[in-house]
Amino acid sequence: MDLKIVLRLLVLLLFTNSLQGFAQDIVQIDIREPQENIEVSANLYGQFIEYLDNSITGGIFDENSPLSDADGFRKDVLIKMEDLKTPVLRYPGGTVTKTYHWEDGIGPRSERPARRNLIWGGVEDNHFGTDEYIKYCRLIGAEPSIVVNMGTGTAEEAANWVEYCNGTGNTYYANLRRQNGSEEPYNVKLWSLGNEEAAWEDAGRLSNPEKYAEEAWYFAKMMKLTDPSIKLFSVADPFKKEWNDVVLGSLAPIADYISVHWYVGTVEGKPLSIYSQIASFDTTLTELSSYLSQYPEKVENFSKWYRFPSRQDAIKISVDEWGIWESTGGGKYNLDCRYTWRHALATASFLNVFHRQAGSVTMANWAQSVNVLGAILASDKGSIEQTVYYPLMYFRQYLGNSLMSVETSGMPVIEGGENLQALDISSTYNDKTNEVSVFVVNRSDKKVSANMNIEGVKASNAKLVQITSVNEDAKNVIGQESVVAVTEENVSLRKGIKIEPLSINIIVFKK
Repeated sequence: MDLKIVLRLLVLLLFTNSLQGFAQDIVQIDIREPQENIEVSANLYGQFIEYLDNSITGGIFDENSPLSDADGFRKDVLIKMEDLKTPVLRYPGGTVTKTYHWEDGIGPRSERPARRNLIWGGVEDNHFGTDEYIKYCRLIGAEPSIVVNMGTGTAEEAANWVEYCNGTGNTYYANLRRQNGSEEPYNVKLWSLGNEEAAWEDAGRLSNPEKYAEEAWYFAKMMKLTDPSIKLFSVADPFKKEWNDVVLGSLAPIADYISVHWYVGTVEGKPLSIYSQIASFDTTLTELSSYLSQYPEKVENFSKWYRFPSRQDAIKISVDEWGIWESTGGGKYNLDCRYTWRHALATASFLNVFHRQAGSVTMANWAQSVNVLGAILASDKGSIEQTVYYPLMYFRQYLGNSLMSVETSGMPVIEGGENLQALDISSTYNDKTNEVSVFVVNRSDKKVSANMNIEGVKASNAKLVQITSVNEDAKNVIGQESVVAVTEENVSLRKGIKIEPLSINIIVFKK
């Protein structure tokens, strides 16, 4: 080839690359302290287990597996749960709570009755019960959060469960706990008054809000008389204002939290629709927060004759079930989901919503931990972290305890995404480490350059933790190498930060 032609081609190539560099989107990100101090709770990173298929038995618990310890806990899964630094673990459901009787799951395992799982099918041997659950919570460092049976159960049964867990006196259920091997009380403080009771299709009987409010008050009385220090969750419905009006109109003096559930999925042929559903949830949480503001932070004129205290703080929101539930998932109820890298990006965006809404949302539980819509997959051959596990773990690791304000300019919009911004961002400050963390999700397939200004931060360098995968459809498979790559590097703020396409990023500054 003629030398002149080669030189011309080289010049053209360099010019093209230069144009691509100039065409790269540049976003200005400004981080500052908000006017109002907003605490960010670690409880936003809770988890959830239910008697559903192989979520518990065959998931976290398998007595017959060589991979399990002497208690029947899967050792490989336990390590993965520990690495999530799970602050709260919700149990035993879920819809199954409407037919679950806790006394079936205590005492010698050989003497526990096997029961049909009327909700999800199969038979539960009840070898994993309250004592095993509490022990598992202790092993992973999680606070227990229990949902009581308001379907086939009674207020007395719920109060007895509270006494079994928290009783300190010489009483029947406290002594029964001691007999079963636990001298010290479990001190379970988080108790939910049923689960999705507004759902008519479920096996409950309280889909009428007046009936639920009346029954929940009675349950609350019996449970709070047993232990006045417990916190109560009242069922809310983000789609039914009438339900919330009636229920909170009655339960507001004693409801420490309202319970909200939200799952997202992908509309066929519209891969970006999952982000639109998350944005819709962000709006819903803002509306719920505004709705709750009508209830005073302090309860007045609460009769002493209740013989237990009212709630002591403002009513908060607990998103105690959230996750990704695709219609393409396997099984009768599409619960066997193999998550792609796009699902990991969506999970990170979900977490950013919780950060931004931390003023009113103080608890959230990924549903569920293992196998069933699980962040972890387990089989008799081993276990693996699904793609969604990575944002859950790394965002938790770098989460601060107070919210920072984020403002942007020059933000590109994703083509075909209904005004969907390329970058989704939140930021927190950790007063123990004196670090500011900025959580950036690039949902577009284009690289973005970010100029970042952090108010009060003079550092010229930062640590960049970047999580990527081979493509949007990549999945992790048990027995194969992970498709997820995690890198850490020091970056210069003066040069701007390169946000790779379809990436999850955590930028950490010393303040």
